[in-house]
Amino acid sequence: MPQYFADIKEKEFFLTDAEAHHAAAVARHKEGDKIRVFNGTGKQFIARIDKIQKKFVRGTLLTPCEIRRVPLQLTLCFVPNSRIGLEEVLDKGTQLGVACFQPLLSARSEYDILKKWDGKNDRWHQIMLSACKQCNTPILPQILPPVKFSQALAQKTPSLLAYEAEQTHTLAWGMKQLQEPKEVRVFVGPAGGWTLQEVSLAQTSGVLPVTLGVNILRAETACIAVAAKLL
Repeated sequence: MPQYFADIKEKEFFLTDAEAHHAAAVARHKEGDKIRVFNGTGKQFIARIDKIQKKFVRGTLLTPCEIRRVPLQLTLCFVPNSRIGLEEVLDKGTQLGVACFQPLLSARSEYDILKKWDGKNDRWHQIMLSACKQCNTPILPQILPPVKFSQALAQKTPSLLAYEAEQTHTLAWGMKQLQEPKEVRVFVGPAGGWTLQEVSLAQTSGVLPVTLGVNILRAETACIAVAAKLL
């Protein structure tokens, strides 16, 4: 059953703009059709279309859907290497259940994520929204404005650092050391890796370096591996 991002009221839902166009012109729904609607914050319903136009759809909420939530609130703090790489992380991370994405600027950053950030943010929101619709999740992740690595470390959330030079301590070990928190941040570096100064700064801030396995992973693969292992 197709899923649409909707404005959900007490007993009704509304689709506008792109979502309404998709329902009316692409999927060619008709009045009386049943669809699934969600609002991005955890509300999801089976609903019936009562009125459908090119840019407006209104309907009745019928049955709330049973929500299956991931076991952990994961904030993925990562250094994007390219626009394509960042979009891959947003897409796959959303499908896996990442709660929040925090782009970072590090000593070895290669991609200027700050350039035209506001314009790109709309596109990235759409990528996450499409991933939600594809995998039938009712929760739309948050993407935060980019910050410097040192600024991100100032936050006191339980945190791990994926570090290619670490050989012993795994993600599972790190989570045990953090006493299995319900909310965690994991830092993933750029293609060139973290500098020794950055690793030292992270450890001073209480962040635990961990390994993701014996192989050196692409930065984007490391992000996806972290999400898959923890969620």
